[in-house]
Amino acid sequence: MSIPAKLGKYDILRELGQGAMGIVYEGRDPVIDRRVAIKTLKREQLERSEADEVIARFKREAQAAGRLNHPNVVAIYEYGEASGAQADGTAFIAMEFVQGRELKDAFDADERIALPMVGRIMDQLLDALEHAHRNGVTHRDIKPANIILLPDGTVKVADFGVARIESSNLTQAGTVMGTPSYMSPEQFMGQTVDGRSDLFSAGVVLYQMLTGEKPFTGALTTIMHKVLKEDPPWPSVLNVHVSPRVDAVVRRAMAKRPEDRFGSAHEFRQALDAALSGAADDNDATMVNLAEPDATALSSADATTVTGSVQPPAAATSARPSVPPAASIGTPAAPAIPSASSRGPLAGALVVALLALGAGAWWLTHDTAPGRPAPAAEVAQAATQPAASPAAPHAGMDPGVAIISAIGLADPGDPRLTHDRQALTRAMRDDARRQILEKAVALFVDPKSVNAHYDVLQSRLLDRGSDFIQAVLEESPPELGKDGLMAGEVRAAVRVREVQKSLNQMSQEERVDFIRNNGDPKIAVGVTSRWSDGDPAVPAQRSPLAENTLKQHIQGFGFRTWSDDPSAGQNADFSIDSEVRFKRLTARLAASGVVIEKVVLTSWTVRCIDRKTGEEVYLNTEMPEGLSWASEEKALADIGKRVGDQFSRNFFLSHFHFMARKVTLQITGLPGEEMAGSLLREIASMRSVLATDVKSLGSDRAEFVVDLSGGLTDVAQNVQAGILLPLSRKLGRNCLSIASSSPDAVTLDLDPACTAPDVVARLQTLPPAALIEAAPSRRETVIHDPELRKRISI
Repeated sequence: MSIPAKLGKYDILRELGQGAMGIVYEGRDPVIDRRVAIKTLKREQLERSEADEVIARFKREAQAAGRLNHPNVVAIYEYGEASGAQADGTAFIAMEFVQGRELKDAFDADERIALPMVGRIMDQLLDALEHAHRNGVTHRDIKPANIILLPDGTVKVADFGVARIESSNLTQAGTVMGTPSYMSPEQFMGQTVDGRSDLFSAGVVLYQMLTGEKPFTGALTTIMHKVLKEDPPWPSVLNVHVSPRVDAVVRRAMAKRPEDRFGSAHEFRQALDAALSGAADDNDATMVNLAEPDATALSSADATTVTGSVQPPAAATSARPSVPPAASIGTPAAPAIPSASSRGPLAGALVVALLALGAGAWWLTHDTAPGRPAPAAEVAQAATQPAASPAAPHAGMDPGVAIISAIGLADPGDPRLTHDRQALTRAMRDDARRQILEKAVALFVDPKSVNAHYDVLQSRLLDRGSDFIQAVLEESPPELGKDGLMAGEVRAAVRVREVQKSLNQMSQEERVDFIRNNGDPKIAVGVTSRWSDGDPAVPAQRSPLAENTLKQHIQGFGFRTWSDDPSAGQNADFSIDSEVRFKRLTARLAASGVVIEKVVLTSWTVRCIDRKTGEEVYLNTEMPEGLSWASEEKALADIGKRVGDQFSRNFFLSHFHFMARKVTLQITGLPGEEMAGSLLREIASMRSVLATDVKSLGSDRAEFVVDLSGGLTDVAQNVQAGILLPLSRKLGRNCLSIASSSPDAVTLDLDPACTAPDVVARLQTLPPAALIEAAPSRRETVIHDPELRKRISI
């Protein structure tokens, strides 16, 4: 794509780099002859449903940073929207042209920074944050890539693109953006953040400068767990030149609770200056190693500065001396290429597998940005245990959110995509998002029912990613497979509870009769009764008769029940509670003088509580009319039946939290790692597999850990139906068979006949079995070649 000659009033000189959503140019303001950096955003590069919000956020960046006027903040000059043949639909921000290098570059180059230099960088960073916070702006993404070291010693804080203006009605609490290793606990929890979140991130940067290590590393879910639950080894443990006084400053800056941190950036700076002045002499040339072994990020930072290499800083003695001059400046930084480790275990394994299959890496040096941030990016308590199942809620995790991975596919042979690499990548990622939501649907709905209702699901749910995907957590670069399709993994936090509610709404409003997955809800029941004219101080009495009648109704659905009490009820999925009030009426028959007594109902309350969330999913206080009984016993028996009539099997299945089951798949009899990689790609693509990880890989066997949906039936049946049958249909034979199984592990044997070249070729050159099994609408969307569509149609 050619470079536009102008954007607004600015002359475009050259391209500096490409970010997740647009291109950054070097420009010139012809009116005052000033060089500027111009960050752009094209509407056509965004998903249609997200375009307005992303552009509003982009404009908000200019509004936020434009309010700031500080020597340590990259200045924003103007926001504009360009028009013309080359720039139609392009929004842009003109900002200060900064010549320097990112602090991240120093880490990447394994450079060493003296303790006095650490203090001078932090002083300027905290000065910038103090100014921003006083003006109501929270940065939200403080990290080394946004800290620019200028040759004259100035530190600039860049990219207030995810800043929150407290007075803006465009930003809502619960929005999460940032880079995981530097994010505060409240960001991960999806809570409202303020300046103390920036102080936490600044504390992480300080920790890294002091020790050469990031305090929170690993896969994304591991980082989340560490940030929320664990303290790292404090700096003095890793660097003997750091004093306990500095440890105390870092510990307070990185406190889990915002109220336990420094109250302001100014307070942080004062404490750090005092600790450093007593920790080392200003002439101390002791350095620390600044290795950065891994990096996991939600999104690549847009290039906003011109960067270059800088010599290691020399010691200096003034209170705030200069950062040493750069050896060379003015060289644009190339976009970073995420490593396999930075893309997570599944993505890394897939890259290895695809390369082992001879797949060509496509545009790896051009299109590596992990993608657009989700419009409602809210990782609500996304993970608190490193080995937790993505769809299995546990202490501290929102049970309505699951982390799901999917492999998106796109056809480079589609004429609409052949000459537009961005469109091809976008099509692949859009397909991945739809598959993520399809996997969420498969938690609740039988696969055949998904295909039968695919078109309505696509229009009402699958194409509305912004309504259900809280955050796109990771996106791997595209890889071209031997099947000719472009593939890439996307991992996201999904509001599965909202997906379930949408399915329920479709069933009610559009009469869509989904076949639900089988579940095993545990239901606690409690029915209490009292006499309306009785002593109000006497508590209502439990009615075993009514409860037993209610249990029989619920057990008829195949669900487990017991009488509700504090000990048993804690393990229930649902609890049904009913309270009824009776009154005795007597009448004397005039003819015979016989006194007749009847029991009548004066009030009733029936409610059902989802014990996982505490949500009241059913409430009925409308009393049935005209009910009377000859005795209290008959009244209670009938009440138990009438309470049961309020609930159906589908009611519970419509609200039940179907959870993925973590299962270890051991495959034996493999001819080598190449086939293991092919099988991994197949398994990860399956609709019933929410996430996949490689446990071990050998020459003749492999172990994968998968999060498997399909209800709570026998795990071997789920593996057979969700993985083995689709693969057998693709290969035309049963290549994998179940040798043994337990509740959390299944061993699969590979038929030696399936190592024949023709079977291996079919495995590698045909599209994934998940696509072959998909609804025709999806196959037509992904595959352009009608002959290939016909070939894989079942």
